[in-house]
Amino acid sequence: MNKIDVKILITTVLICLIPILVGMMVYDTLPEQMAIHFGMNNQPDSYASKEFAVFGIPSILIAFQIFCCIGNDLIENKKQNRKLVIIYKWIIPVIGIMVYLSIIGYGAGIKINMQMVACIAVGIVFTIVGNYLPKAEPNRFERKNMDREVWKKYNRPIGYSFVIIGLLFIISAFLDAIFSLIVLGAVVVLAIVITISYIYLVYKNKNNI
Repeated sequence: MNKIDVKILITTVLICLIPILVGMMVYDTLPEQMAIHFGMNNQPDSYASKEFAVFGIPSILIAFQIFCCIGNDLIENKKQNRKLVIIYKWIIPVIGIMVYLSIIGYGAGIKINMQMVACIAVGIVFTIVGNYLPKAEPNRFERKNMDREVWKKYNRPIGYSFVIIGLLFIISAFLDAIFSLIVLGAVVVLAIVITISYIYLVYKNKNNI
C-alpha cells in the first residue's frame, strides 16, 4: 500500500492557514457582508459574512487539500514524475492564497481587479502543468489499456496545448473581459477533444484496431 507523504501534507495545510493571519489583522475593518465572487465585469455578484470569508474559505481549502493529497498518495503510480505530483499538491495552496488575499483586500477597500487575479492564477496553473505533462508517466489504468508510446504521443500535444492556453489566460488578464471568455471557451473545446480522443485511444488499444 502506498504511503502518505505527511511532510508535504502538513506543509501545504499550514500554507493554507497562514493567510488567516492577514484576515485577522484587518478583521475589524472588514464589512459584515463581503464579496466572495465576481462577474466578468469585475463587479461582485455573491456575498458572505466576514466570518465565512476570513475563516470559512481557508477551512474549505484545507479540506480539499487534505483530500487531494491523501487521494493522490493512495493511487499514485510509483513511476509517476515526482515533480508533477508536487506541482499538483501545491495548486490549491498557491491559488487559494491569491484568491483569499484578493477577497480580503477587496473587503478592506483596496481596489483589486479580480478578473486579472483569476486569469493570472489560472494561467500559471495551466502553464506549469502543461510544461510537465509530456514528462509524466502513464498510470496503472493507462499502462494496462494503452500502448506506452501511443500514450506519450497523445500526452505531448496536450501539454503544449495547456502551455498555450495558460499564456493566453495570462495575456487576457490585461485585455478586455471578452478575450478571457474566448480563452475559457477554448478550454471547454480542449476538454471535449481530450475526453473523446482518450476514450477512442483506450477503445482502439483494447480492441487492437
